[in-house]
Amino acid sequence: MRRGRRAAAVAAAGCGLAVLATASCTMPPAPPPSPRALPTATAAPSPWPSRKPPSPSASASAPASPSLSPTPSAPPEPPSESGPAEPVGDGRATAADQPLLAAVRRASAAAVPDDAAVIVINRGPEGAGELAWMPDDRNYCLAVIRGARAETSCKPLPKSWARVGIRLVTKGGAPGARTVFFAVVDGGHGPYGYRGAAAPGPDMGPVHDATAAFASGRTLSLLTYERPTGVSTPGDQYICSADNAVCFPALDAYVG
Repeated sequence: MRRGRRAAAVAAAGCGLAVLATASCTMPPAPPPSPRALPTATAAPSPWPSRKPPSPSASASAPASPSLSPTPSAPPEPPSESGPAEPVGDGRATAADQPLLAAVRRASAAAVPDDAAVIVINRGPEGAGELAWMPDDRNYCLAVIRGARAETSCKPLPKSWARVGIRLVTKGGAPGARTVFFAVVDGGHGPYGYRGAAAPGPDMGPVHDATAAFASGRTLSLLTYERPTGVSTPGDQYICSADNAVCFPALDAYVG
């Protein structure tokens, strides 16, 4: 009997090893467990990595560095191919404008083009006036002449149409200072004048304008007007084209 029991135990142990290795042995079915002995079901481990967010302590210990990709800079604007502007009509220089041209050439640090490329905006009394030239449709030079004194400013046009104020101080000192405004309006539409609820004050100078044309056919109106520096003007003054297609505040200057 002992030998029989030992043989049966060895046989059962050999079958158990065979199950782990090849599952080739057939085990006798186990008796059904009682309802009270049923084990609590647990979820089988997933072969996939956990997708739970990291704990705050883990995030604090290893903060993720933000990706700083450089912002691409806008490509440089290609040079303008418009060529220089030419004066139209009364904007062309004449022999009577030679004193203005000479005063500008004496005082200007910028190169002044030939008379044919200079646009005469205003021919004022006593040697006063405003001249301009444009090497292309993105840049301008404005010369303001008062007596024998000239002041020239060369700058690029803003992205929108330009209103540029230039302050001139006369020989009489600050009380006689006046501000000259310069405006560029795309498309012409001249002549221009004041519009508003009240007539312009007696110290408001008239609006002068001239037309500049490019080889492409594009035209620009160049305007100048002035007022005493620091003096308020009653009324809501606007400057408008004769056909009212263009209007803008007279004293709302883009200071360049």
